[in-house]
Amino acid sequence: MDVSDELFIKQRVYEKTKVVYLYPMSRYTISLTGKEAERLKSLAMEKGIPIRVLPKKVIYNAKEDSAFVWDWFLDHDVCPFLEGGNRCRIYDSRPLVCRMFPDIRNEQFFEIQKRTRSIAVSPLPYSELVSRARLALEKSGIEV
Repeated sequence: MDVSDELFIKQRVYEKTKVVYLYPMSRYTISLTGKEAERLKSLAMEKGIPIRVLPKKVIYNAKEDSAFVWDWFLDHDVCPFLEGGNRCRIYDSRPLVCRMFPDIRNEQFFEIQKRTRSIAVSPLPYSELVSRARLALEKSGIEV
């Protein structure tokens, strides 16, 4: 997807959901809840596996200049928990999206819309929304 198409899609998603994506879509991997993200960080630390977990969907409220992370993603080209032969090292503790495979459903859109009903869409350019959302997350101690 070229940059202008991606920007168009992200802008439309923001207008419907107030979700801001901080990174290029090609970088995103599986979605993790906050609890799963923390659990995977702990498992990685126990097993000596370096991982990077970053915000995936960020809800940004321009009026209050606040942001919260709806879900997270593993910032890796290949899952860091896979070992030779594509064997999962954390199979019994794998995230929900892995447990659901291949029957993955995404019902978040409607949940997000309900939760963000009271947040107004900002007229700011999308790139400015991304910058402000990043700053709001960093102020609250979240790595972006």
